Amino acid sequence: MSTSIAPPAAVPQQRTRTGPVEERGRTVIPDAVIAKIAVRAAAEVGGTRDVHRRLGALLGSGTRPARAQARSDGNVVTLRLGIAVHYPEPLRGATREVREHVREKVEVLTGLAVRHIDIEVTELVRDGRIS
Repeated sequence: MSTSIAPPAAVPQQRTRTGPVEERGRTVIPDAVIAKIAVRAAAEVGGTRDVHRRLGALLGSGTRPARAQARSDGNVVTLRLGIAVHYPEPLRGATREVREHVREKVEVLTGLAVRHIDIEVTELVRDGRIS
């Protein structure tokens, strides 16, 4: 009794390299997503605190890590951040650290170049209180 074994089915050739850019498609990162990355990155910096929402404080719902706006143009991003800083943290040093960390995080996570970051210190927070 002999059994014949069928030859293995042909395997389609696997792509080992990506094709030219125009054949791979586009990746679009909305400005709102870039802003969320910036907010989270700002919250990772020591000395920053949650920003209190004016209406939220009245209603008892509160805080958020920071606020941000992003505007992208091609592969370049401009950011505006509003942050709260712990008092008596030196503001110049705190904003420099936030700017550097946010720039690095946004560039690494998105692949976009950060051209400019404006930072507004919206609050000073001392021992859980807003100043």
